[in-house]
Amino acid sequence: MTAPATDAVVLQGVRLDRGGRTILRDLDLRVPAGSITAVLGPSGTGKSTLLAAITGELVPAAGQVRVFDQPVPRGARALLEMRKRIGVLLQGNGLLTDLSVAENVALPLRTHTKLPAALVKRLVDFKLNAVGLLAAAEAYPRELSGGMARRVALARALALDPPLMIYDEP
Repeated sequence: MTAPATDAVVLQGVRLDRGGRTILRDLDLRVPAGSITAVLGPSGTGKSTLLAAITGELVPAAGQVRVFDQPVPRGARALLEMRKRIGVLLQGNGLLTDLSVAENVALPLRTHTKLPAALVKRLVDFKLNAVGLLAAAEAYPRELSGGMARRVALARALALDPPLMIYDEP
């Protein structure tokens, strides 16, 4: 007998406000673990705001957001622990311009693990190869095309092999 599938994300009765304005209200959403779920809509309809609530960047004005059956924490340390399990690819690539491509991808591994440097390098090479950019490992973000920078950001988002990936596409 298999265990019942869990939900990666659950929102119940959520209201999200920004700048004193309600962006989303009475929002109920269930995203089963292992599923691919798309939230579509015109610009300005609250898609990025929804993602900010899932990652804990925005605290709901009402309702509850749960990730992997746990309420999204409010404390900095607990929030950091939860975010280790979420890969996020934002609209802007968010690459650090003073770090090479390889260093950008290695950043979450160095920040959140105690892996030896040799293993971090192997993992970085693996992730960069997966996005077709192993040859650009020593380049800097300013030397990349927009598409290449997006792929580096994807490799970095996948560095910790998160069970939940969030993509915020323009």
